[in-house]
Formats: sequence, structure tokens, C-alpha cells
Amino acid sequence: MKISEIKGLKYPNESFIKYFFNMGFQNSQSKKFIEFGSSNGNNLALPYQYNHQVIGIDIDPILTQFANDNFKLYEGESDFNFYTQDMMSFINNHKNLNVDVFLLPNIINYLSKLDFISFLKLSREKNIYKDGADFFLRARSIKDFRFAKGEKLEENSYCLDDSITGEDGAICTCYQEFELIDILREHLNLSSFKVFSHESQNLHSDIIVNNSDIVIWGNIH
Repeated sequence: MKISEIKGLKYPNESFIKYFFNMGFQNSQSKKFIEFGSSNGNNLALPYQYNHQVIGIDIDPILTQFANDNFKLYEGESDFNFYTQDMMSFINNHKNLNVDVFLLPNIINYLSKLDFISFLKLSREKNIYKDGADFFLRARSIKDFRFAKGEKLEENSYCLDDSITGEDGAICTCYQEFELIDILREHLNLSSFKVFSHESQNLHSDIIVNNSDIVIWGNIH
């Protein structure tokens, strides 16, 4: 397989790469990973190539097809399943998955806080993850350049109208560390967690922008 044959994003998010290897998943027996907002499977390609089972959910059917095409190239020995559904629909239609690793990278910013909390509650009720599962989340902070660009929907949540990133009409919900931790403690019983600030710059439409994210690792019960 050549990198040029991969459809869509070519490599996992750098925060997820650090998480994966720091947690020692490269040396562990097969675990079941689930990722919401899985895109073309660029993150899940990493655990899959270390013989872990993976489940990906994305609302875009083109990206789901890319994921299925890409994973056939990897010729792995574990199971992979990709679904074209929104997060809540998937949770409503599945139960007792009991995954070992629960991933929410770069997805909750597209939800209102109330919808995010509803998603967490239902995930727990439906046994999407097992007791003591490992957890990874990456979310936009209020220091991100998108913050407060567009129509205000609720506190720290806006409907974007900045065409630089092509996200016009999308919800952008940003968080402060303390409120995000409070939500995760209450609705996932988050414990043994670590919190990181991820600051970077990117180029959009020939304009340099400042990205700011909160990254959280932990266990959930």
C-alpha cells in the first residue's frame, strides 16, 4: 500500500498518536475502539494496524466509503465497521457494545452542550462502553479563532458564518477546561484523567489562524 492510495486524510491526528502510544495500546491484546466523527478512518487506522477491532461513525457517506476502501488496503486481521449515521441515531440503534476505548476527537464542537450531555447520558444507558473503559476527547477551547464568529446560540456556542474554513452554518461550541471536566465527571464518571492544551497554527485561504484545543485522557465508569 502507498500513502498516495489512501483516500482522504493520510495520517492520524497527532494528539491521538501520542495518546495511543503513551497508553501502550501497541503492546496490548486486541481491544475494541469506537470513534464518533471518524471521517475516513485516519485515526482508527492506527489501532487497526495493531490488530485492534474498530468501529467508526460519521455522518458523511463519502467519508464512510473512503474508510471502507482504505481499510481494505491495510489488509488487517481484525474487524472493522463503519457507519453513516449521526451520533444520536447510532446510539439509539445500538446497545451493549461494551467497547474498551471510547474516542471523541474533534466532534463535540459541532453539538450544542445540551446535545452533548444527552449523548453522554445515552451512551452510558446503552452500555456503549464497558466499565473502566479508556477515554479520549479533543475539543475546541474558547481561545480558538472560530470562537464568537457568527450568531450566538447559547453560552460559548455559535452558528458559524466565517467562510475561511468552509464551516458556514455549522455549530461551533467551545469550552473552558473546568466546565468540560465537570460535564465528563458528572455524566461519564471520568477519573484518572489528564488534561492538555493544544495550541497550533494553520493556513486557511492563505490566512494564518490560531487553533486551540483541549485534549483529555482518562477512564470512565
